[in-house]
Amino acid sequence: MIGLKFRGRPPIKMAESVKDVVMFKNEYAAEIADRNKPVSDELVGAILAQSVMSWEGRNPSPALDPDGNFQATDLDLFSFLVPLAMRGAVIEIPRYHNRRKIVVRQGERKIGANQFGKVTGLISNKDVLSFSVRLFDMTIAKTDQATGQENLGAHRNYMIVDCDGFWYDGWDKIVFNPTAPENAFLREKDLWTGNTIYFKYYVHPNRWQSIFSAQHLLKLLLVERMDEEAKFYKSEMKRLEEKRISLPPGVKPDYQALVYEGETDEIRVNTIEFEIDRPEFFGNYKAVENSQNGLAAAYERQKYLIYSLKPAVRFAIRANEAAYFRNGLERMAPWMEGRDWVRGWRAPRGRVDWMFLRLSPDMALRYRLKEVKQHISAE
Repeated sequence: MIGLKFRGRPPIKMAESVKDVVMFKNEYAAEIADRNKPVSDELVGAILAQSVMSWEGRNPSPALDPDGNFQATDLDLFSFLVPLAMRGAVIEIPRYHNRRKIVVRQGERKIGANQFGKVTGLISNKDVLSFSVRLFDMTIAKTDQATGQENLGAHRNYMIVDCDGFWYDGWDKIVFNPTAPENAFLREKDLWTGNTIYFKYYVHPNRWQSIFSAQHLLKLLLVERMDEEAKFYKSEMKRLEEKRISLPPGVKPDYQALVYEGETDEIRVNTIEFEIDRPEFFGNYKAVENSQNGLAAAYERQKYLIYSLKPAVRFAIRANEAAYFRNGLERMAPWMEGRDWVRGWRAPRGRVDWMFLRLSPDMALRYRLKEVKQHISAE
């Protein structure tokens, strides 16, 4: 985030909903900007609900064209997976090949060759255009180090979109039991081919326009706010620890070093990076009390923001950015008439060239294309 004030009057033709967000007149934007109001589940849920990443209300193309030829539906996989994740559907990935090095955790063992369990979230990579489904995988057995009792289930991420933003070929299908509404939709829209749905897209090509939408800008602001609030509570933890206050036993899991198996190869992939420049938020975060309970509250709060709330918001943001990378580079949505990307913009004393879009006197959106290194399994 760079504090900027731009010279000259910005163009005035822009959707009113977008204007309301960049001027912080939108109720959600105003709440995000107010540090006195902690980020809540309700705020996150309300903003995510605007993404319209769902099969409900959609009219996708059928699996077969009018002549009976297979064409695959244009319903994108993410619009089907998001509702599955929201209802905590149980799915099976019969075959999966690890793209990254295999992580071996003490006291865990893998049972069988498939992956099976409840969907607990959808994950995006912060550096590349890669996406994964997160399962509480019941094919992992864990041994409690204190009691020696073995139980089933551990969280695992399984890649569905590769590091380069294309389908990952290390899996071939997801098996699930549809609810009655899901089954009715699939039948009504003729999306079945036998007992299988084939997806052409993981994110719909038209979603590229979403990066200019009010809901996308709200998510960018929300992530900035969650990061800032989490950083404050981490600083509160440091403050209390310097007073020699320690967390109560059992609040924070003991650190366990991870062991990685197998060799890796280094690859280079192209990706896209977006930044939003915005004014400072206002108000103050509430300090915790100088006690063990205060330290525990700070620890739980920053952990909840970063690991429970933030991933779903980042997934929706990154899906929009992937659509723009694949289908919209340098394009402008129709409701942004009168504005255009400025090529080769640099921040004060900066050395990186950006594509730059001014949204208001003190807010802007920018992106750049870059090549990054990734380490993948050599197998």
